[in-house]
Amino acid sequence: MLEVFINFLCALMMALLGVYAIKRISNSKVEINYSKVLLIIINCVSVVLIHYIKYNTFTSLLNFLINTITYKFFFEKKYSESLILNGILMIIIFIAELIWILILVNFITMNDIRTNIVIYLLTNIIIVISSIIIINEKHMNMFITKVYNILIKQEKIVNTIFIILIIVGVSSLMYNISLNFKHNFFFLSNMLITFTAILITIIYFHSNNNYNKLSTEYDVLLSYVSTFEDWIEQEQFIRHEYKNQLAVLYALSSEKEVKNKIEEIINQNLNIKNEVVNNLKNLPKGGIKGLLYYKTIIAKKSKLKITVNVSIKEKGILSKLSKEKQNTIAKLIGIFYDNAIDAAKESRKKIILLEIYELKDKVNIVFSNTFKKMSIVDGRFEKGVSSKGDGHGNGLYFANKILKDNSWIKEHQEIIDNYYIETITINKKTSKK
Repeated sequence: MLEVFINFLCALMMALLGVYAIKRISNSKVEINYSKVLLIIINCVSVVLIHYIKYNTFTSLLNFLINTITYKFFFEKKYSESLILNGILMIIIFIAELIWILILVNFITMNDIRTNIVIYLLTNIIIVISSIIIINEKHMNMFITKVYNILIKQEKIVNTIFIILIIVGVSSLMYNISLNFKHNFFFLSNMLITFTAILITIIYFHSNNNYNKLSTEYDVLLSYVSTFEDWIEQEQFIRHEYKNQLAVLYALSSEKEVKNKIEEIINQNLNIKNEVVNNLKNLPKGGIKGLLYYKTIIAKKSKLKITVNVSIKEKGILSKLSKEKQNTIAKLIGIFYDNAIDAAKESRKKIILLEIYELKDKVNIVFSNTFKKMSIVDGRFEKGVSSKGDGHGNGLYFANKILKDNSWIKEHQEIIDNYYIETITINKKTSKK
């Protein structure tokens, strides 16, 4: 009877750990009621019954399935979300278990853990406390929360499959470790493989986190520049009317000083910004145009010489792209325009040429800029590779990921007459799919 009670207590601790962890990771608000208490009790009873089955990979996966169903109803989540949350929790528990296995293997056997109720209780308490420490560690908590938010936002089946495969794989490795719970080559090999699998999982999530952070930043930027488009064009209209009124005042005035001042004001407003607006006016609204306005203003503030030439049909290929595809193009434009600005700033001539033109079934967006020869590095599309050193180079890496996911966009680089030329080509036929 005491053994059953200890097993139930351990199952209850693990269930409450899951409730605490998932509540903290997902920031869920839960009202405890009789049905949810009953749900936890059913969960604990199920885990206790499984405990009396001979331990193997299947029993671990059965526990995972039961916990996923439990947390789905307890937190009123979708099955996919509950699976992701339980997967993250299991990875945390695996990390805690691996750390303590390395210590405990020197003092006890796996049979002691499974049959001695005191050792079984103590090891469960240690794992629960260790998992809580991992969850509450500041940097780990921030990372785990970001990973969860990204996976939920993406809702890609590939992420769910990845988590399931990791749980299956690590569960199998943990079972192998339990069969050889002593210091030998087989034990150490399985420990190393398990740590490697978990490390690969963390790297995968970290890479997704960086990619989606940049993607989210551009989504936010595009939501602002869409408004910026309207403001720029309205401001241009107001300027035009303002100049017309000044011209009327000029005609009515007979004072030479007043006329000279009016001429000065009109001439000051005839600047490159008006030329840029006129050149970009045929681009469709929705983000691309606003982003180009915004980036061009940044380039001008950096004292770069900008030339913009746009030759597209009013109702051409770009205007027929979906909102999602326009945003994809805008993200690439943002990355390549930023790189052109950075490279031109370091060069002696400080020139950027932006061309957008439509030919038959394709649109080309071309950035040409002067550059310092030292700034061009091999492998620049790889993550973290940049002439600026550590902490840079993610932009082109993520641009490469976007290009791989969108076959209707092609990219080409070349150097002609000391200009670095980056061309984005949008193909009409494949963009409709």
